[in-house]
Amino acid sequence: MFTRSSATEPTKLGTRTTNANGAINGSQQHSTSRPQSGAKSVIGNDLKIVGQGLKIVSQGALQIDGAIEGDVQGTEVVVGEQGEVTGMVAAQHVVVRGKVSGIVCGMMVSLQSSARVNGDIHHMSLTIEQGAEFEGRSRRPSDPSELDLVVDARAAIDAKVA
Repeated sequence: MFTRSSATEPTKLGTRTTNANGAINGSQQHSTSRPQSGAKSVIGNDLKIVGQGLKIVSQGALQIDGAIEGDVQGTEVVVGEQGEVTGMVAAQHVVVRGKVSGIVCGMMVSLQSSARVNGDIHHMSLTIEQGAEFEGRSRRPSDPSELDLVVDARAAIDAKVA
C-alpha cells in the first residue's frame, strides 16, 4: 500500500558541541531510543487509565496526577495530590500525596500530609506526616529482599485472574 524509498529517508540528526567561544560545531549522532536516567514520566490530571490486569512500569521516576486502576511500578513513584491509584504501587522510593487503595511496597515510603492510603504498606523505612490518613497494616520485613516477594506474589495473583 505505502512504500518508503531511500530518497525520502530522514537524515540522522547530529549532536552539537560548543567550543570555548560558545559557537556550535560538529555532527555526532544523537540516540533518542531511551530516556535519560534523570527522566520523569508524568500521568497528567486529565488522564484516567483503566484496564483489567493493567500494569504500568517505568524505568525511572513516575509522577501520577491522574487516576489509575491497575498496578504501578518504577524506581520512584510519586502519587500527586490529585492522583489516585487503585492497585499496587511499588518502587524503591514511594511518595504519596494523593489517594491509594491497595498495597504500597517500597524501600522508603513517605505519606505526606494530604495522603489517603487504604491498604497495607510493605517498607523498610516509613514516614507519615501529620494529617495523612492510613487505614491498613504496616509491614517491615527483616530482609529487604522480602519486598520483592510481595511484588512477585501480586503478579502471580494477577496472572491467575487473567
